[in-house]
Amino acid sequence: MRARSDAHTEAVPDDARWIEPVVVPDDLRELAADVEAYHRERRSAERRRRLERLTGTRAWRRTAVPLAVVTGALALAGIVFAVLTVGQPRQAGGPSAAPIATAPGAALGQLGGLLPDVTLSTSTGPVSVRDLRPALVALVPARCQCTALIAELAGQADEARVQLVVVAPMAQDAEVAALAGQLHVGHVVAAFDAAGAMASTYTADGVTVLVVARDATVSYVQTAVSHGVRLELPLQRIAQLGE
Repeated sequence: MRARSDAHTEAVPDDARWIEPVVVPDDLRELAADVEAYHRERRSAERRRRLERLTGTRAWRRTAVPLAVVTGALALAGIVFAVLTVGQPRQAGGPSAAPIATAPGAALGQLGGLLPDVTLSTSTGPVSVRDLRPALVALVPARCQCTALIAELAGQADEARVQLVVVAPMAQDAEVAALAGQLHVGHVVAAFDAAGAMASTYTADGVTVLVVARDATVSYVQTAVSHGVRLELPLQRIAQLGE
């Protein structure tokens, strides 16, 4: 039997759109860009196929949500860590403690004399106030309601790269205990003097500040401190005293 031919035998007009001139380049390097684009498309398609095979599996569907939760938790932990790190004390490069002065220029507890060896209670345990040197020490009254003022003092102590030691004249004070978490500038140590020995020695009136040098001598005392007090000059002397 003779097969029927379905070939198109009609005349094709000369202006048919599919008849286009074919240009063959003299140098095959001219096709390099097209070849590279072709291979890029192939590689991209292959990556999509691999990803689809992975995400389409039952194992992926079971683990995708837990992995997303863990990733989000790690990211959140990183953000919290960064925030807490920024808010931590800048002690690097600050003045360090020197040996305690053996021949101070004044009597114990006086301006120019040694800081009394009073044991304070802190969140890390009992410590001698002398061991916290150098420092800006703020003696506060009970229930002083002076958090804003303490924040100013913490900022100035931080500029001098020393810690601020806030001493309450009692075994416990909620406002003082909360300072370290409320203030985000400087290094604040909340301390408690159950016997009120520090306040008695320096006849504290309102908020009283002591600048304690590297050798545990007191180089500056000011009582009844109020907002706007400037302690830059006394604090700058800390690095010089005790050398």
